[in-house]
Amino acid sequence: MRKLEDYKPTKFMADTSHYDETMADFAVSFIEELCHTKGTWAGKKFELIDWQEQIIRDLFGVLKPNGYRQFNTAYIEIPKKQGKSELAAAVALLLLCGDGEERAEVYGCAADRNQAKIVFDVAVDMVKFSPALLKRVKILESQKKLIYKPTNSFYQVLSADVANKHGFNTHGVIFDELHTQPNRKLYDVMTQGSGDARMQPLYFLITTAGNDTNSICYEIHQKALDIQAGRIMRCDSDSGKKLIKSMVLRTADRQGMC
Repeated sequence: MRKLEDYKPTKFMADTSHYDETMADFAVSFIEELCHTKGTWAGKKFELIDWQEQIIRDLFGVLKPNGYRQFNTAYIEIPKKQGKSELAAAVALLLLCGDGEERAEVYGCAADRNQAKIVFDVAVDMVKFSPALLKRVKILESQKKLIYKPTNSFYQVLSADVANKHGFNTHGVIFDELHTQPNRKLYDVMTQGSGDARMQPLYFLITTAGNDTNSICYEIHQKALDIQAGRIMRCDSDSGKKLIKSMVLRTADRQGMC
């Protein structure tokens, strides 16, 4: 496992939180045991580049005093052809198989089911490249569903009409291409209350840039910028105090983080 040189936890780590290197190392190691699935990289181990590793260490290594993750939302905005689908699929599998959550529900969302299944299809191929996962994961391709048998957890691609449904017990949401959402209905259904029964749900929002200033993506983009600039703070749900900024903004160009 490679380690990011001179890694420093995000500046948004709360005073009451701490960085757990063991947890961060596990998350990085899990992902780097997966394989790329396309082109000349197919079958080769997934070696995180610096900006990707920074995100993973911040998300999975920064913990609250109770031992659960501080951050429940990540907004990642990157150019095309930067490995977005591979990273999203790796995080989905980590939440499904490597997070120790019994009966975890991990959902793949996008503007339509075909877009959402892009990440799912990458996750399926990653499972097929991994003998250890292939023994433990049941693949239901016709249903766009993966079941992790040891914990009876699943990763499911949602259909377009899910915005009218409720009752999810979400442990993780992989929201691909947020900028293509026609409205905020699906985002609200999947992020508002759906993970309340879980101790550390993660909403992983990853997208290329859009240009609709009335979209939910633009709203989240602006909120993330405001958090970065210190203009707004998120509440620590454990204490009610305005201490924890729970959104991580990451943008990357071809040279790395910017």
